Amino acid sequence: MELLDRITQSLTARGRLVNQLAILTGQMQELAERIARHAEACVYPQMKDSLQEVTAAARAQVKVLNGILSDNRVWSKPPERPAHQGINNWERVSGDLVTLGRLNVDLNQHSVRWMTIDADIAERLRTLVSEQIALIDKLQEVAARSDPQAID
Repeated sequence: MELLDRITQSLTARGRLVNQLAILTGQMQELAERIARHAEACVYPQMKDSLQEVTAAARAQVKVLNGILSDNRVWSKPPERPAHQGINNWERVSGDLVTLGRLNVDLNQHSVRWMTIDADIAERLRTLVSEQIALIDKLQEVAARSDPQAID
């Protein structure tokens, strides 16, 4: 995309929403990779399986988000990685849970903004928001079963 096209795209409502969606997609992608790393570090089989399920679902959501972005000829924007991810399963999963909750709220607000621009994209985003509720529940369950006093 040429520089002039990028500048004009950022001035339109659709362009601004696509750029914001690129940021959210990068954050979701980072979260999926972080949960995958936390699943690898987990020594408890049931907890590990739950985290791997959440990872697979989060990666599927990233794929949908990247599809929306590619239709608009934009790439996701990688976020900064957090410096500290946790010293035990509880801290790691709790951090992932907070991040997923924040992304869920942001994506929900974003879907509302898309209603006037593109109802199809808004509907796809609302579907992702609904799917994230189950992921939040699963992460809450894993965090609740983790011992906050245990150091891995």
